[in-house]
Amino acid sequence: MASRPRWVIASFLACAMSGWANGEDVGAKDRQPESGVPLSTILEFETTARLLAVLLDSGRNVINEYQVLFDDQDQTEKDFTADQFERQLLEVFRSRSGIDLQEFDAARIPAEAKKLLEELVFLSKQVVAEAHAEVNRPGGGHKELIPAIFGARVATRFTERTHVRLKQTALAPRNPVNAPDAVERTALEAFADPSYPLEKVISEVTAKSKSLRLMFPLYTTRKCLECHGDPKGEVDRTGYVREGLRLGQNAGAISVVIPIRP
Repeated sequence: MASRPRWVIASFLACAMSGWANGEDVGAKDRQPESGVPLSTILEFETTARLLAVLLDSGRNVINEYQVLFDDQDQTEKDFTADQFERQLLEVFRSRSGIDLQEFDAARIPAEAKKLLEELVFLSKQVVAEAHAEVNRPGGGHKELIPAIFGARVATRFTERTHVRLKQTALAPRNPVNAPDAVERTALEAFADPSYPLEKVISEVTAKSKSLRLMFPLYTTRKCLECHGDPKGEVDRTGYVREGLRLGQNAGAISVVIPIRP
């Protein structure tokens, strides 16, 4: 009988620039692999999972910053192209991870991570390009391209094209498709605790699952609160009921599942 999955909490902050590249991780030295896979291999997969989550969230961040422009009824041709999105995506990712995706050869990250990150950038840019007509639709009002929808479209395509599953989830998701499974719910409940350390991910690997699972916490920004903030219970501009979230409050997570191969 497989042992109960053991959660390992690891820091995401400054170690992005040093620990990830060197294979170091808070708590990793105390971890005893249950899968029979070498610890060094597990750490590589964990690094890959974290970077994928950061990249997807970086794309969400860029889309979030352009919401006012998207909804501007006086500007019919928005100054927002797929190429422009890609430049800003790479810059946001670099500032958060310390890794320049334009200098892949110099990046000290796993080869598998490089391949998957390139694919995620390609699909993110593709989703933005296909949304060009929607963004430039005449008239003002809410446009369909928002961070959650962008993330869902990219995650779905990425999951279909690779062996890695990306998913946006929350304890009370607006889209039932994003409902958490038991493992995700456990992590989300930990993130929801106000005392939970900011920006710490949760990862797990067991012999039974034969995969590495990582949960990357998401937090509300001021623009998020336009739909998800107060007054709680009122309908927002998208037709959903406001959750009454506060600035900086946990708003869910990005779930990453990567099959473990020796």
